[in-house]
Amino acid sequence: MSRKRYVGNSYLLDQESVMEMGRLIDLDVLVTKHMGGHFPPDIDLTKIHDILDIACGPGGWASEVAFAYPDKHIVGIDISQAMLEYAVAQARVQQLPNVEFRYMNAVSSLQFPNASFDLVNARFMISFMWKEAWPDTIKECMRVLRPGGIVRITDTDQICSSSSSVALEEMSAIIARAFFCTGRSLNEHEQCTHPGLISRLYGFLQRAGCAKIREQAHILNYSTGCPAHLRFARNLEIVLLALQPFLREAGVATQQQLDELYQQVLIDLRKDDFYGIMYFMSVYGEKAAEL
Repeated sequence: MSRKRYVGNSYLLDQESVMEMGRLIDLDVLVTKHMGGHFPPDIDLTKIHDILDIACGPGGWASEVAFAYPDKHIVGIDISQAMLEYAVAQARVQQLPNVEFRYMNAVSSLQFPNASFDLVNARFMISFMWKEAWPDTIKECMRVLRPGGIVRITDTDQICSSSSSVALEEMSAIIARAFFCTGRSLNEHEQCTHPGLISRLYGFLQRAGCAKIREQAHILNYSTGCPAHLRFARNLEIVLLALQPFLREAGVATQQQLDELYQQVLIDLRKDDFYGIMYFMSVYGEKAAEL
């Protein structure tokens, strides 16, 4: 199957959808919990004053940080008007004067002066990044950082996850092929069952001039009986349904195939012996003083 390159909006899902907003709000809470908090434990927060949250969605992480750390100023950016309106409204209700949200495309030049922030945070940019955009996007993150500032990228190669469901594994393989065919996968072979991002993040940061790069692995266990099971299973159900137009247009599956797999996934997620784990990773480093 030949590789194609789509143009226009790069998001896999409808970022103006109310259902997608609700999914992201819930996922944000789960992810932060399984990361052990808002920041890695080895970061000196006394040196962090201005924070940029890239592709902030409905503003969950940014608002939580603003609430927990009233001495810090947080800016969230996104291209979804619906997400930004929700984020602004929530910040107003919570009376958070130290957080703001702006319309901005993460894969274009960031509309901030050099050395504007002490920390740049981004989660799951794989949902909208073209293969070729990664190096320039990381460089932009470095540009807006102050010397000694930290860039942290949290992402995954598991679009679905690892599980006991054969149908879910097949869906994951289909999504990986769609990533390849639409110019999102960093792998060079269509047969690869993942986008190949996680192993490359260290190199991206290193080539952009990052120093003291660290990697922090995370696990979200959503097997039956685990605390995250129902919430993450519901998240998967929403994602797999919303992805169907993208998968059809990429030419990697028919609607009948997607319907059959989706119905089986719904059954599998509710089995007493279902197990599933999502692996993701944070890679972060510092901007050297001479950059």
